[in-house]
Amino acid sequence: MTMQQRTEPSPAAVLIAVAVLALVLTVAFGPLGFVIGLALFALMFVGSKKNTADQIVPARTRSRLRRLSTAGRVAIVGEVHHQDAIAEVARHLPALDDAVPATAVLVPEPASRHDPAAVRVDLLRGDGSAVTAGYLRGDQAAEYQPLLLELAERGEVGSCPARVLGGQRPYTVHLHLGAPRLLLLDHESLGTTPTLPAEHQVAVVGEPAHQYVLHRVVNGRTPVHVIAELRDSRITKGSHIGERTLEVLLEGESVGQLSYATGLRYCDTAQEWRTRTGRALCEAVITNEGTRGLQANLLLPK
Repeated sequence: MTMQQRTEPSPAAVLIAVAVLALVLTVAFGPLGFVIGLALFALMFVGSKKNTADQIVPARTRSRLRRLSTAGRVAIVGEVHHQDAIAEVARHLPALDDAVPATAVLVPEPASRHDPAAVRVDLLRGDGSAVTAGYLRGDQAAEYQPLLLELAERGEVGSCPARVLGGQRPYTVHLHLGAPRLLLLDHESLGTTPTLPAEHQVAVVGEPAHQYVLHRVVNGRTPVHVIAELRDSRITKGSHIGERTLEVLLEGESVGQLSYATGLRYCDTAQEWRTRTGRALCEAVITNEGTRGLQANLLLPK
């Protein structure tokens, strides 16, 4: 998926084009052509000034979206200057629990004369274009920008889920965005496919029987941050054999299950998420526990 921005002709280009037209009319029709050219010039000048004032988003480069970690919550700043743009996104999306879910993209601005570490936050509209909603706070932007610049060099822009808060103005925007060290998911990007809220770690059981899958996924690097899928299953051994739980899949292969108590807690949540989005996906962290081998911990709602 790519992000595109709405584009408008620059005022300078408009004025140059009209000036050329006026010159042609003068040559062709004499004084009358000159008067007509001046009138057109004046009308286009006023129109270009109005378009510049009303324009929400300047022209920007098309980029591929790269999904970032959602294991965190980040508030942005500067929304007060972009209320019209935020409202344009919010009114076209369904509200959920007094908040409007949206998709944000993070655009580094190293050439900013105000702050060379700046990171702009845009919100995607339904047609794939984006409008600016604000910026990351200065100290946070300095931490996130290096990774975002790496993405930009590959023609990618980082994306994460966002929430537009406020039933009426002023709107505020919060991002579901992980810490910089977890930003890039090592599993192949799934675009803007939503994952369950990543609020705390939940252990997976049964990894010893699936070490070959875990080793293939981590490929010699730990810790690794990936996306897992939750699928309905039954406990296969122990005192709760046959009871309902959730199987954990990485790249389509099982790496274990949730325990009976944990599965009982999250089975309905996973089903609701699957109904809404098509798949019950969540973030996970794989670590090397020495003699215990590779272990997977899911990031799930509290």
